[in-house]
Amino acid sequence: MLICIFAQRHTERVTSLELSGRGIGDEQIHESAPLVRALVVQRLEQIWSICEPHVTGEAGKPDPRWAEAGIRVLDRLARLYRLDLPAPGAEQSDGDLVPKSELVLAGLKELEARLRGD
Repeated sequence: MLICIFAQRHTERVTSLELSGRGIGDEQIHESAPLVRALVVQRLEQIWSICEPHVTGEAGKPDPRWAEAGIRVLDRLARLYRLDLPAPGAEQSDGDLVPKSELVLAGLKELEARLRGD
C-alpha cells in the first residue's frame, strides 16, 4: 500500500502485513511497533530527501512550500524520536529544589488551617 505520494516504490520492496479475520489486536500492535517506527522513519527520510534540494536552493530558487513540507517532516521525526520530551533521568533544574510532594503537603496544611479558622 502506497501511503505517501512522494515515495518511489519498487515492487520488490512491498511491506506485507498479515491480518487475521479478527483484525489487528493490541498484542500485534505492540509487537509491530518497532518495525512500523522504522518504516515511518524510512518514509519520512525519503520525503525529506525530496524536499531538501528545494529548501537548500540546489533545485533552483528556494520554495517556501517545500520548506513547509520539510518542517512537517522534521517535526514528525522529532516527535517519533521523542525529542520534545525531557530526557529520562535528567537532573532537576536548580530552580526546582523542593520536592513537589512537600509543596502539596504544605498547601494542604495551609488550606486546613484556613478552613478551621486558625
